[in-house]
Amino acid sequence: MRRLFQFGRRSGGMIRRDVDAEIEFHLAARADELERAGVSAGEARARAVREFGDLEDARRYLRRLDRDIEQDRRRRDFLSELRQDLAFGVRMLRRAPTFTLTAILTIALGVGANTAIFSVVHGIVFKPLPFPHPGQLVKVWSSNVEAGNPRGAVSPVDLDDWRAQRTRFTDIGGYWFADEGSGVDLTGDGDPQRLSVAFVTPGFFPALGMRTALGRVPREDEMVRGGDDRVVVLSHGFWQRRFGSDSAIVARTITLNGAPYRVVGVLSPEARFPSDRLEAWIPYSTIPDESIPRIRPVRVLDVVARMKEGVSLAQAQQEMNAIAARLAATYPEDAHWGAATVVPLSDAIIGNVRRGLVSLLGAVGFVLVMACVNVASLLLARSSIREREVAVRLSLGATPGRLVRQVLTESLLLALIGSAVGVALAAAGSRALVALAAGQLPRTSEVSLDGTVLLFALAASIATGLLFGLAPAMRAATTNLQSSLREAGRGLVSGGAQRLRTGLVVVEVALAVVLIVGAGLMTRSFVALLRVDLGFRPERLLAVNYTISTTRHPGPAYRMVYRDVIDRVRTVPGLVSVGATKHAPFRGNGERIGFLPEGMAAAANEQQPTAALHHVSDAYFATIGARILQGREYDADDGAPRRTTPGAAPVFAQAATVIVNRTLADRYFPGGNAVGRTLRIGTFAVPIIGVVADIRQVTVEEPVQPTVYINNLMNSRVQVTLVARTRGDPLAMATAVRDAIWSVDREQTITSIFTFDQLVGEAVARPRLLTVLLGLFGVVGLSLGAVGLYGVLAYLVSSRQREIGVRIALGAPRRAVLAMVVRRGVIMAGLGTAIGLAAALLLTRYLEDVLYGIPPTDPLTYLAVVGSMVAVAALASAVPARRATQVDPAIAFRSD
Repeated sequence: MRRLFQFGRRSGGMIRRDVDAEIEFHLAARADELERAGVSAGEARARAVREFGDLEDARRYLRRLDRDIEQDRRRRDFLSELRQDLAFGVRMLRRAPTFTLTAILTIALGVGANTAIFSVVHGIVFKPLPFPHPGQLVKVWSSNVEAGNPRGAVSPVDLDDWRAQRTRFTDIGGYWFADEGSGVDLTGDGDPQRLSVAFVTPGFFPALGMRTALGRVPREDEMVRGGDDRVVVLSHGFWQRRFGSDSAIVARTITLNGAPYRVVGVLSPEARFPSDRLEAWIPYSTIPDESIPRIRPVRVLDVVARMKEGVSLAQAQQEMNAIAARLAATYPEDAHWGAATVVPLSDAIIGNVRRGLVSLLGAVGFVLVMACVNVASLLLARSSIREREVAVRLSLGATPGRLVRQVLTESLLLALIGSAVGVALAAAGSRALVALAAGQLPRTSEVSLDGTVLLFALAASIATGLLFGLAPAMRAATTNLQSSLREAGRGLVSGGAQRLRTGLVVVEVALAVVLIVGAGLMTRSFVALLRVDLGFRPERLLAVNYTISTTRHPGPAYRMVYRDVIDRVRTVPGLVSVGATKHAPFRGNGERIGFLPEGMAAAANEQQPTAALHHVSDAYFATIGARILQGREYDADDGAPRRTTPGAAPVFAQAATVIVNRTLADRYFPGGNAVGRTLRIGTFAVPIIGVVADIRQVTVEEPVQPTVYINNLMNSRVQVTLVARTRGDPLAMATAVRDAIWSVDREQTITSIFTFDQLVGEAVARPRLLTVLLGLFGVVGLSLGAVGLYGVLAYLVSSRQREIGVRIALGAPRRAVLAMVVRRGVIMAGLGTAIGLAAALLLTRYLEDVLYGIPPTDPLTYLAVVGSMVAVAALASAVPARRATQVDPAIAFRSD
């Protein structure tokens, strides 16, 4: 029975002693009873032990029973105390609505921003690829070491040899995909539609392990020439949109580019490689040689492969190098492609986005820490006000541990409420971030507030509550009863609490400086990027992308359609000029060709210079606002069709001419006029008729490479981007331009309609995203730093009113009091700024890869940050300092 009257918590040793004492009590009682019945003492003891049974078993049972009872009691006590703490915490938060709302919004800002950024970083960088065993997947390129091109496209013929000679890969497959470039026309089932398509080779589906929701993927014999290769696999999203999730789609025939294709399967929703915008996958074997010749020099494929289990990346690289070297030794066309580059597929997809996104995650982590510092500072100020309450509770018997738990419970409650608000903000924030990226980030379809992201938010909220609640909790546990009861209510504050708050503000200012430096560097970099001469004027330029069907317009007829569409669009009222190109800027880099400038002879086995080849129409450069530096651009007579006899089929000019960009002219015809000189392309000596200013074609930040432009009627391509300069809003003319195209060919599908302003916006989307977010974090950090500085100084003035009143009463000038407070603020800000600048010098090195035109140690940025922090410190100090000068000296003589 003694165990039922134990108070307090019992340890394992106490339980063992209690059980032994209770057993001994029962044995002694039975032995006494036997002795009174006449049994000797020794025999009574032995008989009592025998009657009791197995003593050790009883001890173990009773100890286990006591432990269970103790654990149940502790659990009940904990839950009861937790309910009390939560109820008390809610009451205390409701009693201070201004404090509560400020703290909740601060936490929501920190946790919400972190959750939104983490959802993007997790979906793009950390989340495994949606394929079986993604760690075995790699991407493989042909490598031309001499030309400094380690990541070249792969010839389909080389790929066949790679597959045949592989030993360390389960499979290797290739694909050709160009956004708005590799597509087919879907007709005969509703409105004509241009589909975004990837053309894939054997090995593509097995290497990736792509799963289907319906049907199957094509067999290898259905992906080679001579086989039944008119098959198609649909994406899950396109199947839902176009065919209403009809499960009978498998084995149906649809018409693509005028030919029947059998649908063999629908891929699972997560299978979207190599692009989220893909709508179908078609065998590469269906591309005829007249479109893309199947020869070794024509390198168009991207290649993915799956390593066998246990094969390392180094082993895979070694094997691919050996295969490429054998092919280079066997085939002259591969002489300069004697190596390969093997990279994990996840790294190849993410590319250079990883560092920028991780930098954002680190920056937003600083925002969370600053939010914690601000809330901790608020709680410290509040704990000073509640110091007498804590002292009274301690004097009434509360243990320090119990007070710590009470304070931490309040902090965690505050953190969880703020985090719930933050997660709601993060849901909208993550969508806004994806939209701000303008399609320039990979894997954005993987971004969502999934279980991992919500778990991160929960962990962040708990860590936040512990972080900002720790200092007030420890302060409550170390409260001095006598001084607190004596001094509380007199407006005095302990030096330790004030020093702690001051230290927190210094840390906050240091973090703010790091954020502002990063934001300043990205802003200056972005401004430098916007000042780059693009080589064209994007304002009021409308672009319409489409592909002419050679099925409906065979032979030279598609060239006539190309010519007729441009002529018809030029008659549309409201247009200033019209031209066309195959690839608009930032939507493709043309085709790669080798050439020899006039006067240069190629040595044996020496690689020719290469350039990007772009197919353009007459008036293209005038339309986009590109400057002709020498010679002229194409006019309507260049490459124009002529009829040899009335009614005969048109004959197009065979003699080609080219226009080159300034980079090519300066590099290969330095100090002279390139017009009239020739480029040997293959076996033809092609005259140069003009030199155009450099046009940024690939990205804004990359240097312009040598580029050759040819009239599309002289060397034709069916993909067209028609460009029109308008007098007003370009998109307002989209319908009229589209109707003009359809007046030539009513079945012509339109791939996309956009403006050049949109192109430029997309081209700078990644740096803009970093700039906007880092700028936002910098502003938030600066604001939190200013608020923290203001809070400390305001509390300092409030707590030292008596001292300030005495100073004024004794004749201290009010400007001296003003200087005292401002000096305190400037010293705190200066110390934090110095620490922050040192940290920024170390951390901003990670931004070097995403900066353009300025170094990470840019002195102007650092000077601007120092100036801004001094100004903010002065402003944050001004209001408390002015309050200090207005203290009534009579307060010094007022009693409690």
